[in-house]
Amino acid sequence: MLSHFRLFLAPLLALATLGAFALLSDVPKPAVAAPTTVTLNAVADTYVSTASPNSNFGRATSLAVSQNTYRVLLRFDVSLPAGSSITNVSFRIYSRTSVNASLIVHPASNAWEETTVTCANQPAWQTAELARTGVLRSSQYVSATLPTSAVAPSGSVSFGLNTTSASQGSLASREASQRPQLVITYDPAPPPPISTVQPAVENVGFSGSGDISDDSAIWVDPANPANSVVIADNKATSGGGIGVFGMDGKLIQFRQDGMIGNVDTRSGFSSSGQSMVLVGANNRTNNTLVLYSLDPASRTLSPVAARSIATFAPNLGSCLYHSRISGKFYAFVTPNGAGSIQQFELIDDGSGKVDATLVRTLTISSITESCVADDELGHLYVGQEDVAVWKYGAEPGAGAGRVSVDTAGGGRLVADIEGMSIAYGENGSGKLFVSSQGDSTIAVYDRAGSNPFIKKFRVGSNGTIDAVTGTDGIDVTALNAGPQFEQGLLVVHDETNTGGTTSNLKYVPLNAVLG
Repeated sequence: MLSHFRLFLAPLLALATLGAFALLSDVPKPAVAAPTTVTLNAVADTYVSTASPNSNFGRATSLAVSQNTYRVLLRFDVSLPAGSSITNVSFRIYSRTSVNASLIVHPASNAWEETTVTCANQPAWQTAELARTGVLRSSQYVSATLPTSAVAPSGSVSFGLNTTSASQGSLASREASQRPQLVITYDPAPPPPISTVQPAVENVGFSGSGDISDDSAIWVDPANPANSVVIADNKATSGGGIGVFGMDGKLIQFRQDGMIGNVDTRSGFSSSGQSMVLVGANNRTNNTLVLYSLDPASRTLSPVAARSIATFAPNLGSCLYHSRISGKFYAFVTPNGAGSIQQFELIDDGSGKVDATLVRTLTISSITESCVADDELGHLYVGQEDVAVWKYGAEPGAGAGRVSVDTAGGGRLVADIEGMSIAYGENGSGKLFVSSQGDSTIAVYDRAGSNPFIKKFRVGSNGTIDAVTGTDGIDVTALNAGPQFEQGLLVVHDETNTGGTTSNLKYVPLNAVLG
């Protein structure tokens, strides 16, 4: 009897086991980002010659190469999404000649410039080998697989090339149509979870219609935090200007000064021996840098620019910087398209006005609006809208070197990359906030080090205050900004502003974001 029962039970157990496996197979699995491959062209290349030790060949369309007499230097700028894991790296370059030799790829220092490096001043040659290519054949690319450790996900990387033969070969440079290339395959980081925070106040906005106000700057009154204000742009083509709002969201002052773009503020600017609360902005109507002083008592703005300060045309955004190294104040202005980011030194003219002198330009290849400077650490963050958040040195002598903090389309930022701001903490701590307009969210990064990603959130609704959409400009402070904002304030642009005729700003308690 027992044996018959066992025979009966066995098929049932088998069916149950199959069912369990079927149920397990239906359990949703975490999304896994597909591997991605990018091809990068060299951003700098040249060769050096022992036969001409003081000659530079940075503009040559061909690169001479051999075992000892001719050596090649190449540089690539790498900007992968934060958190990416590189799985394969391949280097390829076009040969113009046939030589019975292979290229040897070496690591190289970044301490060289394309138009000035020579054999006499080149960085020390590194003999370590990363890889070798196949034999050079005329009118063909040769390639080599490099160790994944040879390339970091962000930053510049240089390589040196020579060959296994004394015979001279010729390679196509980046000035030619067949450019040297670095092909990188990587696994992107998985998309982060998105939390929701609630606003406590929204401002009344400006009169008019449409998305006319999309940037802000917070001024905190240290003597009376409830007296703090939010300064906002009005970029309307007709009737545009700049306004001041109280912590209750009500309009205190509006100046009809043209299409004001991005606004920023710094306290402590010395003007004719008096300390000034300086407000800077870019004017898109006449492509100028405009400057104001904020009266802490009346909470109103007065123009203080010594003259009409022309900028790159068309301009799009701006931000301010107060150097802890020199004590000087600067303004950065960004371009509406490919062009130059301009850095102006702001100067007291001795009569209560502020003048400006152009001290640096940084070339950028596409539309770039937002920027923010870290006064204490000396960094400048720039949002190239459909590309990346770049970190430069903020000092005028810092040069054009940059690293990528994060990229558009990398899982955390969805183009356009818009507003940026910094919440300062003690001893270099704090947070970098970046607006991800494509999905109406804000990403938060550590202010220190290489700016590791921390979290991502959106601003939802709260009673009669609607949720934020189309996030553009933002500003943040960790200081006491008055009732409801004793632990800091985040101001966020809302493009749609349900129930209103124009875009407006939402005020969010910072502790709701950071806990």
